[in-house]
Amino acid sequence: MFGSLLKKECALWLKSIVFYAYVILLFLFYISQMGEEVALQRPQPGAGDYGSAYSDDENIIMNGTLKDLVVEFEREGPFITYPVGFYKEVTLSEEEREQIAACISELSGMSREEWETAYDVYLEGSSVSLDENGRYVNIEKVPWSITMDPSITYEQFEKIMAKVAEVIGPGSDYEEEQLKKHGIVDKTYEQELSDYEDILYKDKVTGAYARLFSDYLGIVLGILPAFFGVTRVLKDKRSYIKGVIYSKKAGAAAIVGARYLGMVLMMFVPVLLVSCLPLTQSLYIAYGAGAVPDYFAYLKYSFGWLLPIILFVTALSYLLTELTESLLGILICAAVWFNSVFTGSASLVGAGWNLIPRFNSVGKYQMFREMLPQLVRNRILYTVAALVTMAATMVVYDLKRKGVMGRRGKISENFKNKSEI
Repeated sequence: MFGSLLKKECALWLKSIVFYAYVILLFLFYISQMGEEVALQRPQPGAGDYGSAYSDDENIIMNGTLKDLVVEFEREGPFITYPVGFYKEVTLSEEEREQIAACISELSGMSREEWETAYDVYLEGSSVSLDENGRYVNIEKVPWSITMDPSITYEQFEKIMAKVAEVIGPGSDYEEEQLKKHGIVDKTYEQELSDYEDILYKDKVTGAYARLFSDYLGIVLGILPAFFGVTRVLKDKRSYIKGVIYSKKAGAAAIVGARYLGMVLMMFVPVLLVSCLPLTQSLYIAYGAGAVPDYFAYLKYSFGWLLPIILFVTALSYLLTELTESLLGILICAAVWFNSVFTGSASLVGAGWNLIPRFNSVGKYQMFREMLPQLVRNRILYTVAALVTMAATMVVYDLKRKGVMGRRGKISENFKNKSEI
């Protein structure tokens, strides 16, 4: 019974313009965002600029954190945080600003007047320009003079920063696990060579490019599945066949499960087909660099990274449309997508609890390994949330079949009917 229903669902989507529009948009998005992958080049000694990296030196971390805190404080704008992975601006009260200022004074060993004067002098003597590669370069005519008090140990520094993080709120860049990100230094040739070898021998080339593929495809997959869930429910409403469907012998779980699985399959298969394009390029790059590629890298990342997005967005839109028989599912999914893409992933690298994890970089294997445990928890969360949502959809569908939710099956109508009794 279930297999027959699933087969009919897939056949139905093959006749739908929504499915073909989805395939076209998926392909166009991939072409426009990724295009042709650039071959790897072994770094050469003496090249000069190898980019930047995070330092493990405690003094560099402490001074970098202090500088970032002073700059963000003196700009007098909101502090940017990412509670549970989502973007949030935090505007501090005067009392809270006084607490942050006290922490800066404790860290620097300077009075507030002293470090604010030093900041003004630095700001007046600095400017920003573009280098020959079009990158912004900060020209410091006056050196930065707000540095850590030498008597402050790293343990004391962490305790003071814990106070700062508490005042600003959860998800700030001043929480203990984020402090290392303030210790940015220029990469050495040895570090760049190590990163290059990680791509070749640990990521096997294909893994590095598969992450980038997942990063880009995750953006569009965060919204397109919503149209499937809404379309499937509203199709029955427009065709006036709910009475026939509700009278079928198949249970609510079988009908809803087949529909859901059918939608997921019809969306996920094109993702796997599109992944063959960058896979081919990645294999060519790997062979050219003398690496042994992982032929299943894109398959693994597609299942582990992208499939949970499809599962959750489809389930959410399906439930909302089954409840309201309106376009509310698209509107809410669009709001979640907007928050995830345009505000929740400003760093372009990270998972948190965001629906759409980001890793907009080729390589950085060690950074990805540090991010991986959180990414695994993130993907499990959204997979479980999708299953719970679909269980709720099955309950709603069953209630509608029994006439519990109004003459036309809308929950809002059910409430209206009760108010008239």
